Amino acid sequence: MAVRAGGTGVLAAPAVVDAVAHRWWQIADETCFVPMSSAEVEAELRGHTARLLRSLSTVPFRSEPAREVGAALVARHFAAPDFIGRTVELFDDSVLAPLGVPTASRARRRAAPSGSDGLVRPGAVDRSSRLSALRAALVAGYTEALRSQTLAQQEELRRADLVARADLEAASRAHAARFRAVFDNAGVGIAISEWDGTILEANPALRRMLGYTLKQLRQRRLDDLVHRDGAFAGPTEVGLRGDAVAPVSGERPLVVNGGGVIWVQLTTSVITPGETTAEDGEPGTALALLDDPKRTRYQLTVIEDVTERRRMRARLVHQALHDPLTSLPNRALFFDRLREVLVRTGPRDPVGVLVIDVDGLAAVNDSLGHEAGDQILASVADRLSEEVARAGHLVARIDGDDFAVLVGPGGYRGSADALARRILAVLARPFAVGAHAIPVTATIGVAEVDAAGVDASGLLRAAQTALEWAKADPTRSWAAFEAGRGERETARRRLAAAMPAALESGAFQLEFQPIVGFPDDAVRAAEALVRWNHPRFGVLEPAQFIPLAEETGFIVPLGRWVLSEACRQAARWRVAGARPPLVSVNIAARQVADPSLLNDVAVALSRSGLPPEALQLEITESAIVGGAEAPTEVLQALAGEGIGIAIDDFGSGYSNLSTLRHLPVRELKLAGTSGVGTDDMDVDVVGALVGLAHALGLSVTAEGVETAGQADRLRALGCDAGQGWYFAGPMAPDEFAASLA
Repeated sequence: MAVRAGGTGVLAAPAVVDAVAHRWWQIADETCFVPMSSAEVEAELRGHTARLLRSLSTVPFRSEPAREVGAALVARHFAAPDFIGRTVELFDDSVLAPLGVPTASRARRRAAPSGSDGLVRPGAVDRSSRLSALRAALVAGYTEALRSQTLAQQEELRRADLVARADLEAASRAHAARFRAVFDNAGVGIAISEWDGTILEANPALRRMLGYTLKQLRQRRLDDLVHRDGAFAGPTEVGLRGDAVAPVSGERPLVVNGGGVIWVQLTTSVITPGETTAEDGEPGTALALLDDPKRTRYQLTVIEDVTERRRMRARLVHQALHDPLTSLPNRALFFDRLREVLVRTGPRDPVGVLVIDVDGLAAVNDSLGHEAGDQILASVADRLSEEVARAGHLVARIDGDDFAVLVGPGGYRGSADALARRILAVLARPFAVGAHAIPVTATIGVAEVDAAGVDASGLLRAAQTALEWAKADPTRSWAAFEAGRGERETARRRLAAAMPAALESGAFQLEFQPIVGFPDDAVRAAEALVRWNHPRFGVLEPAQFIPLAEETGFIVPLGRWVLSEACRQAARWRVAGARPPLVSVNIAARQVADPSLLNDVAVALSRSGLPPEALQLEITESAIVGGAEAPTEVLQALAGEGIGIAIDDFGSGYSNLSTLRHLPVRELKLAGTSGVGTDDMDVDVVGALVGLAHALGLSVTAEGVETAGQADRLRALGCDAGQGWYFAGPMAPDEFAASLA
């Protein structure tokens, strides 16, 4: 150790200071949490170490530095009980000596008397006494500073507590004021009740809503106000069972003073009281209930009058489910009721649906206006309601002119058919519209099936299918659905849908049946007959798909193909050197009315090279006779090109020969001649038709000749030619060409 003589004492070597400071830093690291880095802590303790060691050798000795170091340690947050104890142990000869600090024996000085100023002179005390005084001063400074710090913190906490209490009291007063304002001025009713439901407090809005005074309400339980038809299981009942209670909400009818009923939305919650003080220091009436510590739980109920809203909702629901014109249930409600009936009806019990279409309203709307049509619809609804509702059935308006009736459950089998006849009778009476008596007809489709295995959509669809059948049959006013027929109709629709693809793929083919002249039995013409080679049903005859093609309009493209193919085949026969027969092609009514017919014929002749005089077009009697306008211009144009015109199936329709005088027809093909061989009446009719046709300059071909006897009688009656299985059936083109030889 370096020792410096003089008044300032002995200075410890830096290495010694570092050793003691590092040991002190270890103590601090093990006992304290100080908001400084490790290097900062060690630097702080090194400064204190140097000061304490220097004070040991100052002359005169002063303990004040140690006291100041103790206070500085507290200020720097070296405030842990173990820290100060181990620090005191550090500043002992037994600890300092190994670290290089001179021991008391080596630092001992000769004792000297104290001076008059009370300071200890050098040599007056030994090193051990100085260390003891230093440790005492260090502890004293440390504890005094720690006590002062604790007192300061306590004062700070006390002041914070006073501020918090003041804030809490202010918040409590504000809360009480807000609660009282909400309770007294709320637009909805608020009731505070005992746990058993007894009303303790009701706000002014609730009193006005129910018409009771507060005294009257306090004599009732909340449940007593609920109308007997709207029982409300509120928290009262739940609480008595000891269940955990969540808020309960629902619409209920409440009895008002005087006996009336209003609908309200009730929301009841269970509240546990807290500590709340009114603004003036005294709890308000309602607030006191919430703050009463003697009450464990109570009910808080918010009550909103929803009577008008409920009425509006009922009106909207009614409007959504009823027809505005007739006030009958609409399609949606009819479906809902039908589903309900199917669910609760036994599987073998019949359920019936009728769909009623009012005919002729379009004409009424056009002639008398839509108001007249609406008046008739309203009257139809009244008559149906009177007839149907009286029998316990449901009637609805499901579309513009369509009504539906649900028969059942519990009806007898066949009751839907009987009801259809009664409805037709009820609607047969004319309807009064102003000064007019308007007759209205109706068509009805009936579907009556067992409830098992049917759904609402399928049942209504079946009734609508039956309605379509009835409308397609002019002799029927109503029709009943038949499952087998429905399957056949489905098959027909599928067949119709497959025709365009079949034409594209070449599934149609032509066969030719000869037309034989009676005088010489020579082949005069070949009628082209189309066949459909169907992948599932095999070869289909014309009767199996031509009517369907005419219904769908596909007859126009199909007929165009037949015409083109027949001309092409006839031209091939001519090129091959066969006797050139006339080729006869059937033209449907839709083709005659189609504007493209003239162009189709011209294209077929041009592409095939067949001369026009080698082509004959067969047109059905119904297409040109008895219609509003005969297609005179089209037929005249065709005949003008040299194309022959024949009337097919003559005698199956109007048989109006006078009309034929104005048309360029050169041949009649008589239908139904198969009975000529046995029936004298047929002989007379055919003979008369042949005579009239010849008088008009027309040749006559008899169709359907099946026997030699029929052929002989027809020849004798003057028919020019015959066609039928007696002569030959339809043949493939190559087979027909071979027969010409």
